[in-house]
Amino acid sequence: MSELTEFSGSAGGQIAVTGASGFIGGRVVERLILGTDAEVRPVVRGFGRAARLAPLPQDRLGFRVADLTDAPALGRALEGCDTVVHCAFGSSGEVDERWAATVDGTARLLAAARAAGVRRVVHLSTVDVYAPTEGAFDEEAPARAVDSADREYEQQKLAAERLALAAAGEGMDVVVLQPGVVYGPWGGQWTTAQLERPAADFAVLPSGADGGVCNAVYVDDVADAVLAACHRPDAAGGRFLLAAEELTTWGGFFDHIRSIRGLTAAPADASEAAVPDWEAELYRATGRVTSDRAARALGVRCTTTLDAGMALTAAWAEWIGLGRTREGRAA
Repeated sequence: MSELTEFSGSAGGQIAVTGASGFIGGRVVERLILGTDAEVRPVVRGFGRAARLAPLPQDRLGFRVADLTDAPALGRALEGCDTVVHCAFGSSGEVDERWAATVDGTARLLAAARAAGVRRVVHLSTVDVYAPTEGAFDEEAPARAVDSADREYEQQKLAAERLALAAAGEGMDVVVLQPGVVYGPWGGQWTTAQLERPAADFAVLPSGADGGVCNAVYVDDVADAVLAACHRPDAAGGRFLLAAEELTTWGGFFDHIRSIRGLTAAPADASEAAVPDWEAELYRATGRVTSDRAARALGVRCTTTLDAGMALTAAWAEWIGLGRTREGRAA
């Protein structure tokens, strides 16, 4: 039995997972149920997207419905929990709505966790809280500058992470995980969105050795880190960057997407490509995450290679009907 499956839900109480119907949260719930004996409390806004969790043993799932904007509902959802994995954030709506969910919602979640006597909060952040840099960097790298005029994703996640770290103390500790480009089955921006984007975009997206560093990390490596962060004593108060040990270029990443899509080569006509400037700039970045701190304190290494992770993603895409059409052409 691996270290990740040795900890017991009965010893640590209930584990609540916010955003449990989403990409990472859903996988964390699956791994907790299938790989540990924890009692799991998925916290969802509604059951419309929770069908993915239906095949799991329902006697160990204590679903709760709560929105990050509803403090009383969050309080009820966390009653009796010892650990909270906070994956939820504002992923839809106008920028003010997303800020309210990600930042204000995190503040409400932390207050509810403290009131409920939660021992540990594992907060899912992102590599985007760091300032753009060149070469290898770790958790000691400079943070992104706070910009009160900017309320988009990076500033939302930076503000939420700061709230989480500031909430530690008085019997509640906090662990922050900062994954890079997370991909895999049920993934959003870096999986489903890429499998559904216009084929013309691939005329201008990187290929081969082109492009900068893609700090890709397969979703199961992130889930491993979450499970370890729930119970490792020396993780308390830590921030942990997560990216694959293998160097991945954006060209290599998109070539795998092309393969799943059935695009054997980039389309010749780029006239209809729609790649915004911020995205093109991202693909030129050369900063490379090092995850040595996670290996030391969490006992977790992100060893899934891009070939292995994309093979699993391709199998899922075929099962769910994404990627190639039945005739074998790009969707």
